[in-house]
Amino acid sequence: MDAYTQQCAGPQGGAAGTPPPSPGLLPTATGPGARTAARSEPDRLGEFTAGQLGRLCDLVGMDARRRTAHQRVLCDLLGPASARPLADLPPSPSFVSDDHTPVEFSLTFPADGAPVLRVLVDPGCAARALPDNARTAWAAVGRLATQWGFRLDELTRVSDLFLPPVPHGPLALWSALELRPSGPPGLKLYLNAGSRGVERGMETVCEAMSRLGHGPAFESVRSYLKPRFPERATLLFFALDVGPWTEPRVKVYVVHHQATATEAADAARLVPSACPERVAELCRRIGGDESFGRLPLVSCYSFTGADAGRPTGHTIHVPVRAYVRDDQDARDHAVRLLRQYGIHSAPLDRALAALTTRRLSAGVGLISYLSLVQADRQAPRITAYFSPEAYHVFPPREDAGPGTPADGHCAADRTS
Repeated sequence: MDAYTQQCAGPQGGAAGTPPPSPGLLPTATGPGARTAARSEPDRLGEFTAGQLGRLCDLVGMDARRRTAHQRVLCDLLGPASARPLADLPPSPSFVSDDHTPVEFSLTFPADGAPVLRVLVDPGCAARALPDNARTAWAAVGRLATQWGFRLDELTRVSDLFLPPVPHGPLALWSALELRPSGPPGLKLYLNAGSRGVERGMETVCEAMSRLGHGPAFESVRSYLKPRFPERATLLFFALDVGPWTEPRVKVYVVHHQATATEAADAARLVPSACPERVAELCRRIGGDESFGRLPLVSCYSFTGADAGRPTGHTIHVPVRAYVRDDQDARDHAVRLLRQYGIHSAPLDRALAALTTRRLSAGVGLISYLSLVQADRQAPRITAYFSPEAYHVFPPREDAGPGTPADGHCAADRTS
């Protein structure tokens, strides 16, 4: 979700109906290490990202057969874009990553187990128009569901809300796979809350939650957001867990415009199982006490069938890449966070080595987000999100502090 939060960074945010920036305007790194890795790299998007995924699969202990199967699914989801040369710009901007690579990787680190690997894909990335993107993504998800025997009942019940004939915004439907040592992956679907217009985002999400039986549980979030919407808070994603999940969730993502660590902690108070002080501590660790003006903080509220009229989980997503000089700084933040929760950091370093051979100090954005997950009956979990950097490595920031962006413009200016 890297670049999409830039579309939502300022008041009114441009979350829907805002023309995407031209890929030709992307800043690029120059000099040694400007490309992602020095190893002999494939020159096509599918090969490049599948290679990274394969090395991450090795890291979490997948056998060769599972690794190959996961790589094949990734390439299938990318569709025609998989064979597109990396020397060519994307046919249309994909807001999964800042450089418009339509793939994002993540590792979740539970306190008492092995890391969990996920990959997020924009299945319609080869389409030039959003309606075509939506149709392509819907077809790709349908193929996966048929292949794995998943039902798409929940998606079908809200499809008219999030996949209208003329959708707004820079995305339609993204797919994420939780890759498991056995059995089919867990499937997560991400839909644009502003698909019918950002100003109708609250109406759209409230109706979807009602249809899926989570209307009463969403009421506390709706009441919190109502006086803040859309100037101080914007609805970002509506997400569904599909397939064989132990406890499938519905999730709602909220962008907090210009929020401070204290305000982020207040947003976590809606979830009884969340500790607001942990949220504030993580935000202050990365952005201090000033407002997060360069890229916004994002809360995710999760809802399960076993809830009692309230959200059952909260995640704070901190866009670490916007508040550090380079990926070495981002990595150091991640290591300290993992150690704070008693989690070994060695898998993080192995993941970074699996993704790139460039020096971490040579760019910023490889580590895009750090998040803290708090949910009922579970120990806190840390997730690190990674950009493939297939097209660009962004140069280190000269001014890495919180507040005013390094380019001297406010976040709203970049989304205009």
